[in-house]
Amino acid sequence: MATETVPPGAAEPVSSEDGARMSFIEHLAELRLRLRNAAIIFLVAMCGSFVFVKNYFVILTKPACDAWRIALHGTEPTFNFASPTEPFWVYTKLAMYGALLIASPLVFWELWKFIAPGLYKKEKRMALGVTIATALCFLGGALFGFFVICKPALTYMLSFAENLGGLKIQPTIMMDEVVGFMLAMLLGTGVAFELPVVLGVLGWIGLVKSRQLWKFNKYALILSTVVGGILTPGPDVLSQVLMAGPLFALYNVSILIVWLIEKGARERLAKLAKESGADLVPTDDNDDKSVKKTK
Repeated sequence: MATETVPPGAAEPVSSEDGARMSFIEHLAELRLRLRNAAIIFLVAMCGSFVFVKNYFVILTKPACDAWRIALHGTEPTFNFASPTEPFWVYTKLAMYGALLIASPLVFWELWKFIAPGLYKKEKRMALGVTIATALCFLGGALFGFFVICKPALTYMLSFAENLGGLKIQPTIMMDEVVGFMLAMLLGTGVAFELPVVLGVLGWIGLVKSRQLWKFNKYALILSTVVGGILTPGPDVLSQVLMAGPLFALYNVSILIVWLIEKGARERLAKLAKESGADLVPTDDNDDKSVKKTK
């Protein structure tokens, strides 16, 4: 049987199986490197957060302290703890969340360097745009919850502290409870503000259309109230209403975003149709007629 000769100076051929194996091993090595770097960044950020964790607690509970002073007529707020270990675990939780917030840009950068080489240029722009929009919307929602919703909601709930004919009703709030309430509120408002990103992505891949979203607009206000009640940790109606208004506004902003995406897609198809001479631009009338014919 004849053997294949290799010209002098040429590289030795590598079988497809060996090439795939080496590529897969290198892929895993790159993933391990990125995950290791991300873990180191998070641990360093967490160690640094422990230095400032009490400042985190003061900043996070500021709306609760302001609400306390308003509802209880200028008295200074007091937060209690039920067990000797409660402050430690509260501070540890705050350090973890603070480290996650501080380290997230660098962690995402490490993950991006692992994912980006396997994406096309258009996919890179899309992924980067969605990531930035997601981060900005979540941050905007958390800030909205911190500055707009938390203080009036807590003021309303703490206003139940009063004297009823010699019967004194006073709040006893634990450190873990106030931190849990504030974190749940910020997380809920941050997730709620992701609505334009979610609907924008669904519109970009063609699962929803601006006309469909506009037809559903009359039900969106009721749905916003329901979702606001789910995402806000407090049982009061005030926080639900304060959440429902921005949700309804964001829904209408999402309709505009999806419409702009559709407009851009139609313009690209029109340009391609002009170059190729084919009719590539779909119209809503044609879609409606095709639906009627199928019926």
